[in-house]
Amino acid sequence: MNLKYSSYFVFIVLLIIRLACFFFDFSIPILDLLLFGSTLLIFLLFFSKKELIRNYHKSLTKTVLIITISYFILYYFLGVVIGFTYNVYDTSILGILSNTFFLILPLLFREEIRKKFVFLHKNKIACVFITIVFIVYELIGSTFFDFQNNQEFFSSFSTIFLPIVIENILLTYLAFVGIRSTVYAYFIPKLISRYYIPVVVDFDWFYQLLLQLGLTVVIYSFLSNEYLWQVKRIYSKTTDKKNSFLFATICFVILIFGLFVAGCFKYQPVAVLTYSMDPTFTRGDAVVIKKLNSKEKEKLKKGDIIEYRYDQTVVIHRIVDSYMVDEERVFVLKGDNNESEDPKVVHYDQIIGKVSFSIPKIGYPSVWLSEFLYPEKEAEVEVGR
Repeated sequence: MNLKYSSYFVFIVLLIIRLACFFFDFSIPILDLLLFGSTLLIFLLFFSKKELIRNYHKSLTKTVLIITISYFILYYFLGVVIGFTYNVYDTSILGILSNTFFLILPLLFREEIRKKFVFLHKNKIACVFITIVFIVYELIGSTFFDFQNNQEFFSSFSTIFLPIVIENILLTYLAFVGIRSTVYAYFIPKLISRYYIPVVVDFDWFYQLLLQLGLTVVIYSFLSNEYLWQVKRIYSKTTDKKNSFLFATICFVILIFGLFVAGCFKYQPVAVLTYSMDPTFTRGDAVVIKKLNSKEKEKLKKGDIIEYRYDQTVVIHRIVDSYMVDEERVFVLKGDNNESEDPKVVHYDQIIGKVSFSIPKIGYPSVWLSEFLYPEKEAEVEVGR
């Protein structure tokens, strides 16, 4: 059998063993260390190929290191603003030793295997294959398959599946265009932040995913143009600069849009889930909410449409009345398509913002996602059905 083709067989065996351990519920702390260590030994003995180091590799490594360090400076600066929380991994002296041996060392073995396999084949099929193998392997060892309902599936998909996929795609790409130092310029700072630093920024899953995706896109944007220019000589230097600027602009627009959807700005889009405000706007439309501060809330009047918190949900209805209760102004709200007023008055601290305008039909993806996650959720406020 050709050595290159037999290298694929090694990974098939690796996955079969890992799947068998999963189905038979066999797990020991050094399982990954043993599996990756033995696989790396096989590659060193039978698939070793001298790696060619070119002058441009140093430039690629430097680019990756600068981007990654800049990312973590921004990351921890945001932590000063947003706040920190304790790392789920033990960062005591014994914890760091344990993390190094049981968690970091197997991952370093994995990246050595990835690099050797990609360098052995140097084609897209091999890159796709090794990426899928390590994604599946990592998912098997995670809690991804522990979901019990749609909501837990979405949580696992967002917080486990997508980050694993994004990181493995980036690592394979770095192994393809660069050398060992190119991969580690990204991966070592990541490992240090993940397993050694006692605090992490208190982001929710959306911001974590957005930052990881942003880092991946920026690294790919810079390296792809630098690699094409210095190695393949497909484009002229001028064209590469234009392509880099265009790609960076697109990434910036996507990032701004993501932050806009996430509610990082004064205005935020919100999908309408019910018919309670029909015909002003209806189910499937999106409304843009202007967030209000204390002074702006005092200027609210009858007829304004606002978004407010009602227990575990949010409601977008029109103000139909207001009056004073214990020297505090409260609001009475009602949906335009509802027969009755909302069951409870609304206080200042419940108000999120005021509707600025609506956009027809573009909110349906959020509506469908909400129905998928909460298929049996009962509405406590009349929804105009």
